[in-house]
Amino acid sequence: MNEKEIKQFITAFEDFMKHLEVEEFNHRQHQEYKQQVKMEIEYEIERRAAELEVTVDYYLEEFM
Repeated sequence: MNEKEIKQFITAFEDFMKHLEVEEFNHRQHQEYKQQVKMEIEYEIERRAAELEVTVDYYLEEFM
């Protein structure tokens, strides 16, 4: 590789790494959002089961 090709490679690699950082950040945010939604659903199921005075397992079996 000549000097020009090496510089192009380094630039392309740096661009790739910047893109990777953004994608990692987006992935982490998505995972956190999914976890939050899961926790909210679990809380709502537990709340409804308690409201009906039944176990969560029974609520899930009968109403979900």
